[in-house]
Amino acid sequence: MALTKHLMPPLRLPSCCACTLIAALAFVLTGCGEEPTPEASAPPTPVATEKPTFYNLTWLRQIDPTPAEQWLASREVGHDLDLYDPAVTKMREKLDIASKRFRDHPRMIANRAVQLEGMLQEKKIAERAPEIIDTLCEVQLSGRSVESFSSLTQQYYNLRMEGLDRDKAIVTLRQQNP
Repeated sequence: MALTKHLMPPLRLPSCCACTLIAALAFVLTGCGEEPTPEASAPPTPVATEKPTFYNLTWLRQIDPTPAEQWLASREVGHDLDLYDPAVTKMREKLDIASKRFRDHPRMIANRAVQLEGMLQEKKIAERAPEIIDTLCEVQLSGRSVESFSSLTQQYYNLRMEGLDRDKAIVTLRQQNP
């Protein structure tokens, strides 16, 4: 052992050279290995060309680009309608009337009407959102507006849960909101 010690002095490199040597060795070793075969690579993902549908949304968020009238009209027919479809124009008119009457944004009115539609459906009462908007617009308010469409939908729902039909609920709402 003593003889080997004298014949081969220890290898001493400056620390920067040692680091460079280790990095180069690591680089070379990571390059070794199997090359990926063409079968192993994934095919390119096709780009979606279809627009997502909006008619089946359960709620119209504030950031959704779809106008409320287009969404409601599309929900009624079960597929997306063009913004200039006559049914969309008719729904726009309906929402404009409700918006002026209740001083609420059409998007909020549409969402509340759809929400009430769902709540009534849970109780086995079939009323569609556009029909609900028409119904609540029928409540005469003697020149003053209801605080909001939302509050009137809640009052209407409560009356329907008490067992009143549509016409009796409207009469009661008219009496409560002279």
